[in-house]
Amino acid sequence: MIDLYSYQNIILLLARVVLGVTFIKHGWPKIKKPFGMKDMLAELKFPIPAIFSVIVALVEFVGGIFVIAGFYTQSACLLIAVDMTVAASIKKFKTKKRWVDGYELELALLFLALLLAMFGAGDWAMTY
Repeated sequence: MIDLYSYQNIILLLARVVLGVTFIKHGWPKIKKPFGMKDMLAELKFPIPAIFSVIVALVEFVGGIFVIAGFYTQSACLLIAVDMTVAASIKKFKTKKRWVDGYELELALLFLALLLAMFGAGDWAMTY
């Protein structure tokens, strides 16, 4: 039987890289146009949509970098989890989509972020 516990740091590193790269990829267009989500957020009745548009861009792009580096991973992952909770809620209630072709990616990223927030970055990180 394989002792997966001995691979814990490798698994946590791979999880950090997958989550971080995903958020850097999705956050980069938002960083280039930090107010790009302002109109959509205003339509959804978010307070101060311009500020929240910038916050989302920073959480996704900078948070992805922090997660890969293992720098304040748990805090970054909690912010990412909030971001994905809002994104999944918007997709579910705004588009009325079901699970398939709906918001499964947002939920998968949400739970990966929650797992890293709970278990931490592992030994191969800048901070725990």
